Amino acid sequence: MICKRLLSSACIPCQEKLANPCHFGSEIGAGDSENLQQIGENPVAKPKSQAIQARRIRPTIHDVAKAAGVSIATVSRALNSPDSVRKELRERVVAAADSMDYMADSVGKALRRQRTQIISTMLPRLADPLFSAVASAIQETLEENGYLGFVQTSGFDNTNLFDRAKRLIEHGTEGLIIFGRIDDQRLLDYCRAHQLPLLSAYSYFEKSEVPTIGFDNYLATRQLVEMLHTLGHSRIAMISGSDKGNDRQQSRIRAFRDINAELGQESVIEITHMDFDMADGGAALRRIMENHPETTALVCNRCVIAFSVMVEARRLGIAVPEHLSLTGFDDIDYAALFDPSLTTVAVPSEKIGRAAAKAMIAHLETGAPLGSRRFETEVILRRSVARPRAPA
Repeated sequence: MICKRLLSSACIPCQEKLANPCHFGSEIGAGDSENLQQIGENPVAKPKSQAIQARRIRPTIHDVAKAAGVSIATVSRALNSPDSVRKELRERVVAAADSMDYMADSVGKALRRQRTQIISTMLPRLADPLFSAVASAIQETLEENGYLGFVQTSGFDNTNLFDRAKRLIEHGTEGLIIFGRIDDQRLLDYCRAHQLPLLSAYSYFEKSEVPTIGFDNYLATRQLVEMLHTLGHSRIAMISGSDKGNDRQQSRIRAFRDINAELGQESVIEITHMDFDMADGGAALRRIMENHPETTALVCNRCVIAFSVMVEARRLGIAVPEHLSLTGFDDIDYAALFDPSLTTVAVPSEKIGRAAAKAMIAHLETGAPLGSRRFETEVILRRSVARPRAPA
């Protein structure tokens, strides 16, 4: 029989002495030589040895310098600060590095500089055209400036960010960009104690402990609702996402209530789950029309909610905008493609994402203070809104 300990690396004499070493000659049966040969040629073991060998022969900066006929300092400058090296020399170094698949030691470089050049972004979810647009703008800007970006989904409740953020920090994050206002006091306290820069993107607040780059959700909503009132609508309802830990929905609901209070109107508001499917907006529309059939205009706090409402309105035989005017928020790509095209608030999401990334990079590179910046929004009037019908 084959000694079972032979299958364990601990039984190899060159690695470790065992208390009762195997005597290969006496414990291996006469018919087991073929089995031993098969063990020695185990195809599973081959890739491991090849990987070890590949690591040993990986080209170094010295190899690149020798191939290009320059010093290692020149190689370093050519690859890390290309503008500091003559074009002919730089091209020679790059060609040599490419020919041998040279890969810079990013871990060693980070240790020497005591920098990781990692900036992380936290946003509600990725499967959403608004959030993905902001994330893409941030990621592209980071890449253009030699930074690595981590993206972490965190849900819509910004009172519960700490655990996910801490994992990003433990993996080398130098700065955090958070979608929306940061309402998690644990995270604020932790970043303050560890001097880790924080930036809030998308929502702008004039007075905020954390710098904010975005737009005023309250003001944008007022402009939208005032436009509907100007057209003659007085029976306006709103469909909103949950406002728990969500400053965007809180500000939009507050603006809607304030305008109605000023005009002496009732505030009709239906709340949907932010992780809703297409049925949720439709269900909210049905509740509004059952309880408030006099409604002539409907403000949806996100374009994706308006899309689901438009589908349900068509199914119920409610003509948009002849019987019900409809608005969205964010002006995502599909808003202009629906029939009728959707009236909405245009938000410069990509500009906000790029500005946030540039601000964080400038802070990390030069120490420039992080400051707040407000972007303007615009109400885009399209075919989903019209004047209300005269009473029959």
